[in-house]
Amino acid sequence: MRKHLILVLSALLVLASHAHLMRMLAPLDPGILALQFAFTPQAYWRIIDLWGASGLAIYRAHFAYDNFHPFFYGAFGYLLIARTRVFDASRLRCAALLALPLAGLFDLSENAAQIFLLGQPHGIESIMIPLSATCSLLKWGLVLGFAAMLSIQWMRQRQP
Repeated sequence: MRKHLILVLSALLVLASHAHLMRMLAPLDPGILALQFAFTPQAYWRIIDLWGASGLAIYRAHFAYDNFHPFFYGAFGYLLIARTRVFDASRLRCAALLALPLAGLFDLSENAAQIFLLGQPHGIESIMIPLSATCSLLKWGLVLGFAAMLSIQWMRQRQP
């Protein structure tokens, strides 16, 4: 157990961080995913308008925590693969090892684009809007890909 203590602690940190962000962003309607996947200026600014001043204040405040979250889940994903035997003999080991840290880089890029956009005049048409949405798409693709690789590998190991 001592060998995996850092892994357990990193998992708990990811869960606590994610729960905090979910609770913090829960009042936003439409939800945060709608903004993350808003590829056009019209869709992006419509969501910001629907949130109103109070929603926008919540969204701005969440970055103080969300800029740490990618480091937490990136480290957890790396440690899970590096310190366990889940992918010991698999060709997917390298991809699994890098998936969540790379997702974290896209998450941080998305956050930077969002912070930049919030400092611009309301309604501006900017390449940063589809760039941010693309970073989000890549982030979520890597997170789901990691989960799929982990599930497939776990099922393979359970087969006789």
